[in-house]
Amino acid sequence: MNVLQDAGHECAEQQKFLNTQVGDRLCAAWTGAAAESAKAGTAALDHTLERAGEVFVEALIALRTLSQAVEDARKADGYGRSDLEQAEHILAEICSSSLPDQLEDDGLREQAHNAAKDGIATMVSAAHHLRDASQVLERKFSELSSRARAALLGSRLQPDFLSDLTDPLVIADAAVPGGPHDANLILTADAARRANDRLGQMNARDRERFTGMLHACDSPQEEAYVLQALAAGYSLDQIRDFDAKIHLHAEDPMWLRQHLTPIVDDSGPDKFNSHRSVDFDGRDWTQGNDPTCVAMSTVMARAEIDPLYALQLTTGDHPGDPAYDNPDAFARRLHDEQHRIYDDGRTWLQDLFGQDGMTEGQARDIANEQVASRTGASYHKVEVDSAGDRRGVLPDVEMAVDQGLPVTFTVRDGDRAHEMAIVGRQGDMLEVYNPWGYTVWVSEDDFVNGRMNVIEDGVPANVHAVNVPRR
Repeated sequence: MNVLQDAGHECAEQQKFLNTQVGDRLCAAWTGAAAESAKAGTAALDHTLERAGEVFVEALIALRTLSQAVEDARKADGYGRSDLEQAEHILAEICSSSLPDQLEDDGLREQAHNAAKDGIATMVSAAHHLRDASQVLERKFSELSSRARAALLGSRLQPDFLSDLTDPLVIADAAVPGGPHDANLILTADAARRANDRLGQMNARDRERFTGMLHACDSPQEEAYVLQALAAGYSLDQIRDFDAKIHLHAEDPMWLRQHLTPIVDDSGPDKFNSHRSVDFDGRDWTQGNDPTCVAMSTVMARAEIDPLYALQLTTGDHPGDPAYDNPDAFARRLHDEQHRIYDDGRTWLQDLFGQDGMTEGQARDIANEQVASRTGASYHKVEVDSAGDRRGVLPDVEMAVDQGLPVTFTVRDGDRAHEMAIVGRQGDMLEVYNPWGYTVWVSEDDFVNGRMNVIEDGVPANVHAVNVPRR
């Protein structure tokens, strides 16, 4: 643990040195574009050192917590074993008695029984306590590792490609404005991994061509979206066309955010289940009054990981053209797209018998068609009929969301059902997109214990099925 403590201290010292001795001097040494690049690089390094320091400190706290849990479990286990030894001693006394007294023996046997029962209960409780602490540590380390991988995109690129990149650290640190920096990074950990994998599979000619696209970008945000497009599996021609459409707006982070990143974490989680509108220039990303919650949740899940899809919905692939790039045209395209997915995902029998909505199996299938095809992580439906089931699936949900993979899920009360998507996590709070047009933070305790109706009246309380992305 001393290693983690020393590493966290070293990060803090290096960050202090960067801010007091390097940053201003480095930026002052150049003018124009060189100065801007130096400023961006310094800011990215500052964020990375801060992020790394936080990871080391949080890892140290988590390990200390586990260490204390191990010590508590060890002591409790000792108490339990002592009770069992007492029971053993009593039984041995009964067996060795030469003149048995039935009444006295019955009393001793009851003492032995109670001692053994207490000992077993204490040992089982200690084991459960240690198991729970270990699971908490595993989930915490999953969260921390996803932060580290997202920050270290550059180190994950192929070595011979790395020297050609403008600045991988700056690209990895690129975020949309309007909220906590680290909560709004454009490249998630999973997108960074997928982009790196595709770069490693390119031949020299394609790699040079892609490098040229990055060199021609006018901002780290533009570079990050180009890499996000690569992560989503698009061809170089498709990525080139996409970049040409956003290039004029590359130095306008708010335009990029509005058109390419539907959900922005503007202030982090709160305990009041506050609704935060998800809109494009005043028109909500919503299902409206239609029974398309499954389709709309899937549309949002894909738009979160696929910038070409988001651009098509917000601009009709005509950014800057007022005939297409306006809120009313967006609302029409969003309506048509969710109904396309809805109609394609249902059966003719549902239409024949007038059954609205989609089944949980159909929800999984369209998640695979629309989202998994761009991430490579197939969705598996996990039915969760109890608090224990929901607690059991929670680590998979956390791991997926920490990596940047949305998780769709169904809540149900009797015949009423509704589909939503988990799009973020911080600690024990989950950020949920409700296709009624907003996001809301809910506690994992509410998720597990059937209180999802805290989101809004009319939302069923119990999580019934979760679509978990897996590779």
